[in-house]
Amino acid sequence: MPHLNIFRWQAGRGWLVFSGGGAWDSDAVQTIEAAVLGRTISQGPLVYIWAAGDLETADEHMDSLRDLGARTGYLLDIFSESDQELLERLGEAGVIIIGDGPNQGALRDALDGAVLEGLRLAFSRGATIYAVGLSAEQFGALRLDATSLTPGVAWLQQAILIAGYTPDMADELHQLIRQTPAHFGIGLGQGAALALGPRGEVEVWGNPAVTVSLGREFASAYTEGA
Repeated sequence: MPHLNIFRWQAGRGWLVFSGGGAWDSDAVQTIEAAVLGRTISQGPLVYIWAAGDLETADEHMDSLRDLGARTGYLLDIFSESDQELLERLGEAGVIIIGDGPNQGALRDALDGAVLEGLRLAFSRGATIYAVGLSAEQFGALRLDATSLTPGVAWLQQAILIAGYTPDMADELHQLIRQTPAHFGIGLGQGAALALGPRGEVEVWGNPAVTVSLGREFASAYTEGA
């Protein structure tokens, strides 16, 4: 499994990109999305999962991506396709975007079975997985919902991702990590993205508003193992 310093993530030949969200027409987000489109290894189509949001918003985002020169693609309703169709559509994708939106419970329930297997298959073939805003939080080991911490899909091991992070959330982040000392937190500001590459690359795309806070046990174990 690729790793660099504290980061250990899902094995694959593609890029894994977690964005803090933001307006599509902002310079920072357009920089991120241009990198997503330009750095992708696979030649497959762009597939947009809109389960956390709505069809109209996803279509508008696709228009913005086309303006940046995105390859041919389509919106995927993961709730209406059969498992076999999901595996085929996701497995052939070159870029998979998991769009932002408030319906995170529905997305979390869907990130299992054929959908997760399709993501793994595409990623193993060189697809870029680009998770936007709140949807990026699903890919940590734990995810903070309205009332508690719940398991994520753990593509970034021991991480807790917080999208839309701002400096005035620092106390909240530190308190969260004190409660989960074997983990580390990543605050992703709007217009900032953490990009993890197939050769162990760890990069920040967009603006530099990425904040990392280490849990006490995590930091101790990392220091001992370094």
